[in-house]
This record gives sequence, structure tokens and C-alpha cells, in this order.
Amino acid sequence: MPYEFVRLLMLQWICTTGFVTSETADDVKNLIKKLFHSDGYSKNIRPLIKQSDVVEVETHMILNTIIDFNEKEESIKISGYLGMAWYDDFLKWNPTDYGGLGRLLFPQNDVWRPDVALHNSFRNFTGLGSNNLLLAVDNTGAVTWYPYQILEATCDVDITYFPFDTQECPLKFSAWSYTIDEVIMIEGEKGIITEQFEENSRWSLVNTTVEEVKGVDAMVIFKMKLKRKSTFYVFNILIPMVLLSFLNVLTFVLPVSSGERASYAVTVFLSLAVFLTIVASEIPKNSNTISIVSVYMTAVLALRFATVMTSLLELRLASRAKDKDLISSGYMAIYRLARICQCRHDGKSRSATEIGWTDVVSALDYFLFWLFIGLTFVATVVLFVVAVKR
Repeated sequence: MPYEFVRLLMLQWICTTGFVTSETADDVKNLIKKLFHSDGYSKNIRPLIKQSDVVEVETHMILNTIIDFNEKEESIKISGYLGMAWYDDFLKWNPTDYGGLGRLLFPQNDVWRPDVALHNSFRNFTGLGSNNLLLAVDNTGAVTWYPYQILEATCDVDITYFPFDTQECPLKFSAWSYTIDEVIMIEGEKGIITEQFEENSRWSLVNTTVEEVKGVDAMVIFKMKLKRKSTFYVFNILIPMVLLSFLNVLTFVLPVSSGERASYAVTVFLSLAVFLTIVASEIPKNSNTISIVSVYMTAVLALRFATVMTSLLELRLASRAKDKDLISSGYMAIYRLARICQCRHDGKSRSATEIGWTDVVSALDYFLFWLFIGLTFVATVVLFVVAVKR
């Protein structure tokens, strides 16, 4: 008996659900005929019965990927699309009159829509969407529109902390032809959706924000905070540059008597200059801010210049004859101090006649080596500390 009862209930459920009405092609044709012919729908009229009211367009963004971020041109190119929703008082119907039809799709140019445009467009200032796109309308008058497009916008670049920098790029959208009393764009609850976002090889997406601006025009600004992936620049620019910087300090390790000091110093200086030219081509060109890497490069180049100059001056001193050019007390003090620092106390017992200019140059090499290696080390540490704290 219980089995028969359950069987009867299932048969009744199948029979009742099997006779649900469904829309037909004739229902769709009749509805379109009513809306666009009988009711005289016009896409040129704002979708409000009371024209003194304001159309509210709820807007959010679906971000797919960052195609390119050009620091030199200060532009960003992304792929994604906006999601916009509003109510149209002239596109409402009773589904029961049309076989339960509750949703229709229209070409975007057949119904009213806000002429949304990207204010800070980089190249072309055009409206969103295309003739091939459709928008959806349900029986309550709710309209949803998803215009997919490649967006290219301007973005101010701050290269102070290059290559450890972060950039914030806005995309500003508004209904171009309408005032704030006619159409306003409001922030959607979803903001910027990144569920389908694909990472860029050069930039990481840190966070996103949405802001409403109500001035002469109602505007929605979608902001993306990007952080540069610095591994490439660290291994191909910073590390070789630091190694070249310390390599030049070894000029003072090379004995003056070898005869190769001047050529070595100039060769390293030219190598560093050529390398810095290559590095400069990779750094974004911007006169509003100066990169800490550029400051470091200038400081390193100045130290290298000082190294070459002091090396040449030492060669001049080493060529002096002590019987013609007596060693002054100042040079003697430098020599004796170097011997003390090197834990060689015989410097005090030797007289000026026993000390040659090559000994003085060796003492100068000792102090200049530690001076320049200290300055290079401090400059390098400051560079990385500032970058890491950023």
C-alpha cells in the first residue's frame, strides 16, 4: 500500500509538471510587435515615464588580463568588460500573456543605453560595445549589458622605486552626453571581479578599488594597483651593476709598478659607462620623478670617475724622484698611519730618506681602497634598503 501511494504521487507530479506552458516563437514576435510598434518604443527617450527623474546605471567591471603596461608612453592596455544594469520603464510586460516569456535579447543599438565612454582613453575615444553585441531585458524592465572591449587608458607613472615600484592606474567611465541630472553611474556591489583574471608576466595585481565621482558628470573610476615583478631587473641589471662597481675598487689593489693601473681603471670605467647606457634604455623616461636606480648609477659613475682621477694622480706621485722631490711631512704622516693600521710598526723607525714615493703611493692605495669600497657599499645598501622598505 505505501508503495502504491508513492507511485501515485510520482505520477501526479510528472503529470502536473508536464503541462507547464512555455513560450513560442509567436509569443516572442507578438511581444516585440507590442513593444516596438503598438507601444511605439523609442531608443532616443530616456527609459523613464517621469522624465524629470534620473536614470541610475549600476556598473561593475570584469577584469580578464593586463595585456601591456607601457611606462614610456604611460599607458595601460587591458582586456575585460563592464557590467551595467538599469531599469527601462518602457520594456515591461506580463509573462503570462506571452507563454511565460520572461527574458528577451536585443541588439544593443535597438534600445536605449547610456553612451558610456572611457574618459582617459589613450588612443581612440569611442563608445563601448559594437553592433554585434546583445543586451538582455527581463519582464520587470531590468536591462543588463556586458560590452566586451580591449581598453587602453592613460596612466601616470611614478618610477621613483623602479624596479621595485607599484603603479595605480585608473579607468574613468561616464555617460558622456548626459548630465548628472539625467544619468548617473553608480558603483555596483561587485566592484572589479578578478575571478577570471590571468596574471601578467611583468606585473602583479595587488588590489582593486572603485570610486564614484559626482561633479559635472557622474563618473565611476576603477583603480588597479600593480606591482612590478623585479626578478628580471635584479638579475640582469642590478647585480651586474653592483659587481662592476666593486670591480673598479680593485684598481687600488693593482701595484703601481705593474704599469697596468691606468689602463685597468679606464677600461673598467668605460665598461661601466657602456653598461649604464644599456641600463638607461631600460629605465622608463620620466622627468617628473627620478628613479633611485638612476641616482645610484650617477653616484657609482661619480665614484668611478674619482677612482680614475686618483689613480692617475698616484701614478704622477710614483714617478717622482725622492732626491729631487722630498717627501713632505703630510705624506710621511699618511705613510706611518697606514703602517700602523696594517700592524707594521717599522714605519716609525724609518726616516724620510729611506722611504720612497712608491711607499707613499702604497699607503694612499690602502686608504683609498677602503674609502671607495666603503662608499660603494653604503650606496648599494641604501639602494636596496630603500627599495625593500618600499
